[in-house]
Amino acid sequence: QWMLSLFNVDKFEELAQHLRNEGLEGLDANNVHRFHHAITAHLFNLTQLSTETLLEYDQNIVRHTHRLNEKRLTHGEEPITWKYFQYLALLFSGIYLDRYFRDPKGLLAALNEQVAKYNQGKSEADQVATLDGAAEAWPQLNKLAFWMATGSGKTLVMHAHILQFQHYLAKHG
Repeated sequence: QWMLSLFNVDKFEELAQHLRNEGLEGLDANNVHRFHHAITAHLFNLTQLSTETLLEYDQNIVRHTHRLNEKRLTHGEEPITWKYFQYLALLFSGIYLDRYFRDPKGLLAALNEQVAKYNQGKSEADQVATLDGAAEAWPQLNKLAFWMATGSGKTLVMHAHILQFQHYLAKHG
């Protein structure tokens, strides 16, 4: 819900509906994912993620994909062309890792704010516990999980996630 709120949508479907067209797979002549163009065209009123920021995330995905494709082509394998749900997984992890390494306390506070919104009007039994704002943020935020169908390319996406992790660790020290 926090990630979706960055795109001013409430449900994954609201974001994905603009990306499902197979014609959007791949890169344009400037090495920018067509998915990036679709997101910025349909969600032009983004306040938390500027077009420039989304382009920076996209270019990181492009760079990591090229690195993976170099190895694949060397071994005679087909190059990677991401499906919309794989692209969104990479975009989401890039956003998360950037914030995790740049400002973990801020990320923790933003997640707690989202949990508070979620909990409003729910019975105590249905509420989600907040993270400990007084404790160190890193160990509370150091795990990500992706729920993707069997055969959807989780292992391949994970290889790109490792490159993303290395990139943001190096970028933010």
